[in-house]
Amino acid sequence: MFITPQIAQAETAYRQERTKREFRRLTRRTRPEQAVKPAPRHARRSFTTAA
Repeated sequence: MFITPQIAQAETAYRQERTKREFRRLTRRTRPEQAVKPAPRHARRSFTTAA
């Protein structure tokens, strides 16, 4: 099989896409669940919690 610049480019692009797809799939699988945000507090109350 002859290797032309077009074949080399096409194969490189294919490998890059495959790598990107696999990386996305791995990060999606290992991504931690989003923590539930606490309800917003009144601005004045947040200063008095330390007392």
